[in-house]
Amino acid sequence: MKNIAHIAAQSVHQAQERAPREASPTTRKLFMVLHGAYGNQFLAKFNTGQLVEGGPNDGKDKGFLTAMLVWDAELDRFPGDVVEAAARRVQTESPNFAPTLPMLVTVCEALMPRKTHAELAGLALLPPPTLTRMEVPIQAMGDGRDWARKIKARAEAGDKTVTYGVLRSALQALGEGKQ
Repeated sequence: MKNIAHIAAQSVHQAQERAPREASPTTRKLFMVLHGAYGNQFLAKFNTGQLVEGGPNDGKDKGFLTAMLVWDAELDRFPGDVVEAAARRVQTESPNFAPTLPMLVTVCEALMPRKTHAELAGLALLPPPTLTRMEVPIQAMGDGRDWARKIKARAEAGDKTVTYGVLRSALQALGEGKQ
């Protein structure tokens, strides 16, 4: 982490010698959202009182610019929609206190879509099973329990679409299951 902070600080301090590195649009938007939600409580964490002289960042606080670059470097591994969702979540979970970078990273990690073992290992996904309902002939009795006879016959024929609960209910209706 110190290495990233050192690099960010160097890029801000050398603003007059070369074009300064800017934070990504996602990070700039994040800082605007957090400033809007938490006010100066959020920005005060970073202000040093040292202002940049000249260049596109003229008059801006060096600490603020450095913090924005550090956050940008750390949050760069997350898609923009994950960072935005994390900003909304920290506002909900911590409405009175502005988040720190580690807090936001933790929320971003929690919001990242998970990959299955097969995806991580590069394995091909199997196609979903195709289950088809079997139609079996039954001797209709007309006593209101033909539905149960049909379910029992389908299960006996090996129909995998008949669930245990449905079969149990059918057997109970026929007087063959536990009461």
